[in-house]
Amino acid sequence: MKSKSYKSAKDFAKDFGLSDVEIALVKEKKKLIEKLIAKRDKLNLSQAAVAKLIGSKQPAIARMESGQVSEVSMDFLVKVAMALKVTISIKANAAA
Repeated sequence: MKSKSYKSAKDFAKDFGLSDVEIALVKEKKKLIEKLIAKRDKLNLSQAAVAKLIGSKQPAIARMESGQVSEVSMDFLVKVAMALKVTISIKANAAA
C-alpha cells in the first residue's frame, strides 16, 4: 500500500472531509491542550492529581496530553482549564 504525503495539515484534514470550522476547532483544542500541559507542569501536578480535581481518572488526562484531539471534548478541556485556573478565549471568527 502506497502512503500519501500532504503539504500541510489543512490538506490532510480536507482530504478526510473536515470543514474549515472543524479544522479551526482542532487547532484551537491543540493550543489549549498545550497550555494545560504547561500549567500542569508549572504547578508540579501529576496527571492523577489533575484527574482527581475534575472527578476523572488519570488515563483521561494522559489521552488529552497525548494529542488525541478528536478523543477530547471541549467540555473536558474547559473542566481541566477551570481546575488549573487557566484562562481561555475562543474567537468566533477563527475559521474565517
